[in-house]
Parts: sequence; C-alpha cells; structure tokens
Amino acid sequence: MHTHIHEYIHINMEWGHGMTKAYLHRFHLSEDATCRCGNVYQSMDHILFHCVKTNVQREILQQQIGTWPASKEDLITKYKKQFFAFIESIDFDDLNV
Repeated sequence: MHTHIHEYIHINMEWGHGMTKAYLHRFHLSEDATCRCGNVYQSMDHILFHCVKTNVQREILQQQIGTWPASKEDLITKYKKQFFAFIESIDFDDLNV
C-alpha cells in the first residue's frame, strides 16, 4: 500500500471520516447511518470494535497484535501493518449497502 493511502486512513481514523455510513449520511450521501448489522450508527469505532460484520477481520487482527482492545493510536502507529491489512480486508461497498 502506498504511503499516501496510509496517511489518508490515519487522518480518517483520527477525525472519524471515511467510508462509514455515519460519515456518508452527514453529507446526505446515504439515507441513514445504520450499519448492515443493525446498529443505528455505523462509525469507524463501531466497525473497528463492535460490528459483527467485521468479526472475522477483527479476530485476525487481534491474533496478529496479541492485545485487545488496542487504542486507535496504537493501531495506526505500533500495529500499522496489521491495521492496514485489517482495513484493506473490509468490503466497505458491501458494508455500506
């Protein structure tokens, strides 16, 4: 993955921006902010820590880093490689239907 993509993901994580329904809804690009799992607010925190639709990817990340829950800061600094693999493994198009 290219460095500019890492920076993009880092910024989106810190500011809560990105490919979530909550963010898309904020700009009227989605009818609502509801996650496909049924949670009424699909934020980046929800996708990272709670969404059942990302359980498999989260379990792989947990096994790779060995500590959970990890802070978002640790994910984007100490565990950058594993975290970016986690993000890349999520089908946001399917998640945001």
